[in-house]
Amino acid sequence: MTKEQPNAVNPETEELLKRVYRLKEDLHYEVRDGIVFVITEQNAWIQRVLRKIHYKIPETTEMELDKYGSFILQQVDGKRTVKEIGENLGAAIEEANDQLYDRLLIYLHHLEKNEKYIELV
Repeated sequence: MTKEQPNAVNPETEELLKRVYRLKEDLHYEVRDGIVFVITEQNAWIQRVLRKIHYKIPETTEMELDKYGSFILQQVDGKRTVKEIGENLGAAIEEANDQLYDRLLIYLHHLEKNEKYIELV
């Protein structure tokens, strides 16, 4: 019986780990005390109309990422592979090592497809 290494990767996943992502050019964010705040403009037509009739609708909203999301987003630079990001994450935050690459790939997919913060290089 062979003992599987932690974070062992199956061959299908190996190709995904070679991917490189970059932040989209229109992504606005701030880093405060190591935590990323993504800033989104609230500029739908109905919001603009309501502001004109003096409803208090903010011009922007902020979404605060947790420590994992903040670390990952700051690692996405258009040069690092997913594998390198995972290695850096595992070294920086030890508890992230449990199912590291499975979770990392799911999160990066969410950032790309749902949130549209990143894109493949």
